[in-house]
Amino acid sequence: MSCSNFPVKAEVKENHFRFENFKRDNSSTLEYVYLMCSHQKLTGWAEPKQYVSGFHDLWVKASISERYVPTSRRVAFVNFKVHLDANKSYMLNRQVVDDKVSLWIQDVDSGLSVSDVLTSDLKNPLWIVNSLRKKQCESGSV
Repeated sequence: MSCSNFPVKAEVKENHFRFENFKRDNSSTLEYVYLMCSHQKLTGWAEPKQYVSGFHDLWVKASISERYVPTSRRVAFVNFKVHLDANKSYMLNRQVVDDKVSLWIQDVDSGLSVSDVLTSDLKNPLWIVNSLRKKQCESGSV
């Protein structure tokens, strides 16, 4: 087994925090919860990144589907307005109940929530709202 099989936790840069997206893809249900914007443009799920600490306006996308069933994908979107401290690591977390997903940001080390818990309906994705998502990214802080 090589070293590349183990996650690397890079040192957090001065005045920055580390942010991890959520991924569960080892069962029949695939779950991805991630910052949907990077450099104020739409993006997909990504490995952990570091951002300048302070107040942030973060758009988050949740995508839930059944493995091998392309038409099963449902998505939800929420907007966190939250202060994130320097020298900390944060991650997205979720709870799915029926057609609703509750999302929050938590401190990786303590497991404590640092944001409000936001709940949104999981719906089939609509491709025509892409321009709305782009505008949301432009209004966000990352």
